[in-house]
Amino acid sequence: MTVECNIDTPAEAGALIRAQRTEQGWTQLALADAAGVSRKFLIDLESGHDRAELGKTMAVLAALGLSLSTTTPIPRGREHDPERRDYAATFTDLIAKKDFEFAIKMLADYASASLKAGRPLLQRSPQLKDLRWSAALAGITNYTAHLLDQPAPDWTRHIQPLNEAWMPAESYRTVREPMKQLTQSETPHELAVMNVFIRERSLATV
Repeated sequence: MTVECNIDTPAEAGALIRAQRTEQGWTQLALADAAGVSRKFLIDLESGHDRAELGKTMAVLAALGLSLSTTTPIPRGREHDPERRDYAATFTDLIAKKDFEFAIKMLADYASASLKAGRPLLQRSPQLKDLRWSAALAGITNYTAHLLDQPAPDWTRHIQPLNEAWMPAESYRTVREPMKQLTQSETPHELAVMNVFIRERSLATV
């Protein structure tokens, strides 16, 4: 008889992963390489660090042949599938609600989903009233097109660079000067020319 156990905390997830890794004979380095994560991430995950990223955690579980299950049906449909999401409508709604923190998360989702789909998903202008977010989406669209070695959609050529440097993160929190400098130094060219600054690693594409 199989006994089902709930995983309710990061510590429990870490303990399970460590036990399974040991039982299957993986070293931390070998498992990290197989899952495509750093050894430091795996160490943090096994120790129950509560800020471990879910995507990387799922990759580690998959490498061990493990998966998560639920008795609650998983939501389906366009809004739950990054490659089918209507990003123009999503950003219009989030900006109207001033949910800027989630809007920034959606910038990263848009970049990742575009790369996974093999094309920039915004082929038409999102027609946002906020010029800053239009510039950000144009920059990310050009960035993903460049990585995919494709021409950028025509609408991006009609979006003008901002008059002043802008960091989307400043929409909802204060960004200290050292972080501003780091962000500017690690922003992809396609965003920097729009005067929008987001670290490449924050786009979850590398």
